[in-house]
Amino acid sequence: MGTSSRRGARRLFPIVLLIVILVIGFGSVRYLSAFKVDREPKVVIVGVTRGAASDLDRLAQAFSAGAPGYAVKTLASGAGGEIAWDGDPDQAGDGGGEAGVLDAREEARMLATLLKSGWIDCLFAEADFLRELGLPLAGPVFRQATLISVLFPSAHQSVTLDEASSIVTALTAGNPGPWPQSGLALLGLADRSPDRQLLEVAGVYPTTATVLDGRYPLTKDIGLAVRSPRGLAGLVGGLPLLGSWLQPNREAVDLFLEWMGSEEARAAFYGSEITLAAVGDVMLARKTQREIDQYGLDYPFKNVAERLSSADITFCNLEAPLGDTGRPIPGKVIWLRGRPEFIECLKLAGFDVISVCNNHILDYDSPCMLQTLDLLDEAGIAYVGGGRNIEDARTPRIVEAGGLKLGFIGYTEFADSWLFWDYSYRRTFLANEDVPGCNPLDMTLVAADIARAKEMGADLVVVSYHWGWEDILYPAAFNPKNDLEAIARRTIDLGASVVLGHHPHIVQGFEVYRGGVIAYSLGNFVNDQAKPHQKEGTILELQIGPSGVLSARITPVWIESTAPRFMTGDEKKAMMEKIERISVGFRSRQ
Repeated sequence: MGTSSRRGARRLFPIVLLIVILVIGFGSVRYLSAFKVDREPKVVIVGVTRGAASDLDRLAQAFSAGAPGYAVKTLASGAGGEIAWDGDPDQAGDGGGEAGVLDAREEARMLATLLKSGWIDCLFAEADFLRELGLPLAGPVFRQATLISVLFPSAHQSVTLDEASSIVTALTAGNPGPWPQSGLALLGLADRSPDRQLLEVAGVYPTTATVLDGRYPLTKDIGLAVRSPRGLAGLVGGLPLLGSWLQPNREAVDLFLEWMGSEEARAAFYGSEITLAAVGDVMLARKTQREIDQYGLDYPFKNVAERLSSADITFCNLEAPLGDTGRPIPGKVIWLRGRPEFIECLKLAGFDVISVCNNHILDYDSPCMLQTLDLLDEAGIAYVGGGRNIEDARTPRIVEAGGLKLGFIGYTEFADSWLFWDYSYRRTFLANEDVPGCNPLDMTLVAADIARAKEMGADLVVVSYHWGWEDILYPAAFNPKNDLEAIARRTIDLGASVVLGHHPHIVQGFEVYRGGVIAYSLGNFVNDQAKPHQKEGTILELQIGPSGVLSARITPVWIESTAPRFMTGDEKKAMMEKIERISVGFRSRQ
């Protein structure tokens, strides 16, 4: 190259450099001029589509609680293309959208424009939409579920995937769906409540676990995209002073992104929950004992053990003591006792808590009751409602699972000073300072024991009641002074979250009262009684979180000879229709 050419190139270089700087700078000026909202150093501005707004709100509150002084301000899209700060329509502005209702994809596209132009720091929306728009995901992807619900309890329990899609389409469009009288509604995981019965979809019941592992089909991924400065701003944004000037809230954005990948964010999005499974009367004596001898220790629960064991905490009422000591109490006529090795039946089924507060636990007097308590202690199974003395009987049992502590207490109508079976041996089932026995159904004791359970750290309290007349569909007290429905609701008012009733040997109604779940009678579960209604039982499964009961699910069983099996088909449908029919009268008190 000649000397003149090199001189020309040197003269041209500054001009070219200036042009490049002006072009890049023009892009930066356009970017900076688009900051129509002043940035506060500790505030992150996040755009969000309507479908993800409630999820972001929970995340924002948890982030601010964990990082005092920092906050998330949301910019949500409206139905007609407008935008609103933190959902406040009074602060709405033109977002550039078209008139009419925006679908989720249009919402994401409109908010993506705001992200690229600098209006917002982040965009929280469906992950597929963000990918379509060429916005890389920053941080974790959250799974959002659409739950189909009806009023609890209901005979409607499951739908196919095609039926679910049809229901979602209908309800989203404002149509009533296939069962107008059932109270069909769509929920998110965070919106669950026990008065809303969730439907299985394609055989999968919606829980946090089935949503996270992908088994529940009605889910979509929600993700976060983050803006990045363009033009010259992008080149110099990494410099300390210029970077802080260009993005004064960068520290807050970085902190928010880091937090979104934390366990705290995961807990805020999904919440925490455990499953409590409860069944009614388990009687391991008489014919049941003979069949255990014939078929093995796994026989009583072999058809349902996997389901029971899969729950975090599993409860039953032990209707007969276990042991080989003691003598039958005179005058009682019916005496029940299972052999000591039958404790293995309970262990194989995964029971964690057992009520010993009933009208048979002392059939073979104090020695056999004490032997039963020893066997339960050795097996690591908590017992409630009865004990070696009144203090032991009244002490709440705190059972922990998944970071939650449930307190269990129990009472019976059949422990009273006037109730005994032979005047020559006036042995009541009432525990006292130095005599084994059970707690009486006394609301003064119930109130004090619920308070004590909470003082001991229980997040929720479960109260077990052995009560009522046998073989009738609706709760009726054994002791005329008692009103079982009033007692159940009073128990919830006192701070309990769950009431589990047993003894009538028949399934009675279920009620949701002030967010608490009441099962007036769960029915038999393992038993040798022969009347048709005595062969019907239930498994009540409750999803429980720190705030209380999230959802309730009833699974009916039929007792073949002495062992339960799951009902299926028309048999299951008929039983659930029966449960709905006998429970519907309680709904007005929700």
